[in-house]
Amino acid sequence: MKAQAFSHKDSPTSLHQLMFVLQQLTNELLESEVKIGLSQVRIMSALHTSIAYSQHGVAIKLRQTEANISRQLQSMKRQGLVDIKRNPKDKRQREVILTSKGKNTYDKSLQLLNIQQKDLLRLLSSEETKAFNHAIDNLLKAIG
Repeated sequence: MKAQAFSHKDSPTSLHQLMFVLQQLTNELLESEVKIGLSQVRIMSALHTSIAYSQHGVAIKLRQTEANISRQLQSMKRQGLVDIKRNPKDKRQREVILTSKGKNTYDKSLQLLNIQQKDLLRLLSSEETKAFNHAIDNLLKAIG
């Protein structure tokens, strides 16, 4: 999918269109190289510490529904990427932790995403890259 297929840069949806194209490209890269999608990498980013998280905590951190996180985690469990256990203090809660395979997959995913980002930023001049990074920082602070 090419970015040129979308409308003019002044469109109120241009940022969303760019995000969509980047997500599609990233999903294709991750699926072909590590057999997971960007949604699963986002979950792994929430779990990359050695402590167990509740499914609810992951959902809140990623601003997603618990049902969506639960579906993704079940798929990840089947792939051997996470362990899911009941909380011994509260049987209604499930705790999630990355397995060693999950940690290795996450590390490889980050390497791929880093390479992809560098390749994309090479399309910009040095000044444009600095301005882009500054704009991203400002947007993240504003919507934090």
